[in-house]
Order: sequence, then C-alpha cells, then structure tokens
Amino acid sequence: MKLMPWILFPIAAALGWLLSPATDEQTNLVQARREAWALPELPPRADQAGRAIGLAASPIFEPEAAVVAAAAAAAAAQAEDRRWRVAGIFGRDRERKVLISFVAAGKPPLRLGVGDKVPSGERITRIVDGEVLIRVGQKQVPLGADYRE
Repeated sequence: MKLMPWILFPIAAALGWLLSPATDEQTNLVQARREAWALPELPPRADQAGRAIGLAASPIFEPEAAVVAAAAAAAAAQAEDRRWRVAGIFGRDRERKVLISFVAAGKPPLRLGVGDKVPSGERITRIVDGEVLIRVGQKQVPLGADYRE
C-alpha cells in the first residue's frame, strides 16, 4: 500500500514534536523591563488672570473695544436723570411736609414744606390729606395733574 503525502505531513509533525528536546518550564517567555521609566512632567497650568488679560488685550477685540469705549463715553456724557416723585406726606396740621425722592441713584431725598419749590420749579401752596397743591401761573393745581393750557 502506498502512503499518501497528506498522511506523511501530520506523522512527521508528530514525530518532530515527540523527539524534540524538552523545554525548560522555568524560563520566562517575557523578560521583565530593566530600564527605569517615568511620566513626563506636565506643562504648568497657565495663570487664568494672565490669560484673561492677554485675551482682552489681543488685537482681535479692537473694534469691539472701541464700541464699548464709545458707549461708556456716551453714558457718562448723558445728562443726569432728573425724574422725581412724591414718596410720602408726613407731619400734622400746619407742619405737614412732602418727601420727594429722585430716580437717580445717590441723590438724597428732599423734605419740602409749604412755600418751598419742587424740583421742577413750582412753589408748594398747600399740603392737605394725601394731596400737594402747587402754584402754576395764577392757578393752584394738584401735583401730578396736567396743568398745560
């Protein structure tokens, strides 16, 4: 009987494995690393304030900086807010007074009595229950009424 070549190859491989010298079980397949290693130093964290100043001073914001500066100059040049209102009436009988407060921040309130002028320039003629009368020309009108003719 003739041996076929496809049977010879597995027989040769088995004989080679059986006849090969025994390997030492104690030899390590992977050698331990012998060199020392360390992670590289991280770059220092940038100062946030310095970064913000550098960004604000960069030339990419030049047009916007000019607009902001112009708006700030316009706000400073804007006239003082002159609006006011009657905040309350206090006192009794002939000693009644009017407390006038202003919309502008930081401007102190005024305490005015009969004969004093309100901020718009009219003179107070009477202060009666919850109403302040001012003189406009020859008329006495309540404060807040539309007295234009």
